[in-house]
Amino acid sequence: MAEKLQLLVHGSGASRQVAAFSQGRMLEYIREEGGTGSWVGTVLLGTIERVLPAVGAAFVKIGQPQNGFLPLKEQESFATGNRKPLVTGQEVLVQVKKDTAGDKGAFLTRDIALPGQYVLLMPQNCHVGVSSRVVRDEERAWALSLGEALSAGDAGVIVRHAALTARREDIENEWESLREIWRDILEKARFQKPPAVLFREVPALHAMVRDYAGRYEITVTASDPRILQGLPLQMDAIRQVTETEMAALWQGLGTDRQLEEALARKVSLPGGGTLVIDEREALSTVDVNTARFTGASLKSEIEGSPSLPLAQNLAACAEIARQIRLRNLSGILLIDFIDMDTEAQREQVRTALEQALTDDRVKTVIHGFTKLGLLEMTRKRTRESLSQVISRSETGKAPAHAARKSHGKDYQK
Repeated sequence: MAEKLQLLVHGSGASRQVAAFSQGRMLEYIREEGGTGSWVGTVLLGTIERVLPAVGAAFVKIGQPQNGFLPLKEQESFATGNRKPLVTGQEVLVQVKKDTAGDKGAFLTRDIALPGQYVLLMPQNCHVGVSSRVVRDEERAWALSLGEALSAGDAGVIVRHAALTARREDIENEWESLREIWRDILEKARFQKPPAVLFREVPALHAMVRDYAGRYEITVTASDPRILQGLPLQMDAIRQVTETEMAALWQGLGTDRQLEEALARKVSLPGGGTLVIDEREALSTVDVNTARFTGASLKSEIEGSPSLPLAQNLAACAEIARQIRLRNLSGILLIDFIDMDTEAQREQVRTALEQALTDDRVKTVIHGFTKLGLLEMTRKRTRESLSQVISRSETGKAPAHAARKSHGKDYQK
């Protein structure tokens, strides 16, 4: 039976907070306020403002305060056959891959990708692939065969894990819907003047439901009925409540406390030990600190292990994965585990962390241990991190107001 995922949507209209809980613990938090929502996935018609070969990029006017950043190497791999150099004043169809961050403009691509629940359409290339979450050989072979049938040689496709349990008819209907969206984008591009928005990604809640489908048994609770419209869920998985009831649910799950913890520098681990997490612009680090572990389950795990540091590191992996997801740490991440004796032990810890990150809907790659013994990994940067979201938010009575006061402080359970 799939693990249960509870999604709470607090707020209404353009201002809302979405929190995801599993077994009472928060896994993900998104805040949308007016025009501050993520632009990732948005398809735009822009104009080349400047081309800087020395920087390896073109800057594109897309209607935001800062011009978008389009790598010139995009031209080398762009699969439309149009490899002519970009020139100032040229109109281009682009998609946002990463949101604006500080003084850096949005990161753009010309290789458009339109995601669905079962498949991802790449209309400008013919690549056929399968989600990395599909691991069994027979399932990958089936998914690849499905992708080739859908593509028919004139569009790219990635078959997602959720397709494994879906009806063929539903997958084909979604594929055709994505093709129709692409045709609509091209039609709009013919008649609109840049800068223009041609397509917006679905709201955060809908994207969360889409991305977690097949991994969890999902329920959604909200006080605004408009938010619940169009969700691809059975009616018994959707619940509308009053604002008072939502506030009670929000408080009952300890949402503010869990946000405070996610903004703290130090987090205590179950049974003992701590994580010290530092988020910087260039990279983020996680330091696993030893302590006296307690509790019957951990004691049993440690006694059955050839190494106490190994057992402590293994016990820390689940919380490290949760903190990375909840804080939305991205870019380069370095994890300083407690020193281990052998390469086999380090590989065991790497495997445990990979397993703990399986349900992360953001692409994560573990590169291995460095010569200094640090585990190096990268996580795709899309939205702002949790600390950036909270720092940007205005002071007020929003449910997360207490979290703003605790940024940078230690938190002990």
